[in-house]
Amino acid sequence: MAIPWERVVKRSGKLRVHNKAGAWSAAVTSAITTFNTLGFPVQLVNEPNESSAEIVVMLSNGSSTYSHPLAEIKVTFEAEKLHGKAKTLWDPDKKEIRFAAVFLPGKVMNLTARQKEVITVHEFIHAAGLNGIKADGSKDPNDDHDSQGIMFPSMQLVNGGVLEYMPDKGAQPMTPIRVGAQTRTKINAVWPAASTAATTTP
Repeated sequence: MAIPWERVVKRSGKLRVHNKAGAWSAAVTSAITTFNTLGFPVQLVNEPNESSAEIVVMLSNGSSTYSHPLAEIKVTFEAEKLHGKAKTLWDPDKKEIRFAAVFLPGKVMNLTARQKEVITVHEFIHAAGLNGIKADGSKDPNDDHDSQGIMFPSMQLVNGGVLEYMPDKGAQPMTPIRVGAQTRTKINAVWPAASTAATTTP
């Protein structure tokens, strides 16, 4: 099982997202809308006030620092490749996420809007709780990736979209986005309060 968000956020069933992604801002907006259509028990909400957001999204050249009141978030990754980096601040005692920063690959060139959207949704899922940490605090060897769909660890550019390097037979380039069974199970596990509220509210 992955790591849940802190109780007050989990009960709301929402994560507020501040978009400061520059050239990728339109793709981030599209990714928020798409994420909300995937049937997860958590929804993303645009948040204009950065200090009120649970997730902040920005572009990175591969080495970036985000200063949050709880701690500085530092990342190093290959920003010229087809992936970003989601980093969460979490309480190791309570086993709860407090904040997430999403860094998008600012050195990747000539991507389509669809391709940017897929990369961003992938990182949103990491930020929503699939942060590569098990419930006991140990590291998940697969970083909460999946054997199919949006959370496959390696992707390729195909016909203006994004496709797993080892796709199922007949799989088409995303978008539309496909969610693997492992991914859906984990999201449902870390957002149970929101899931229950969604099924019981008249």
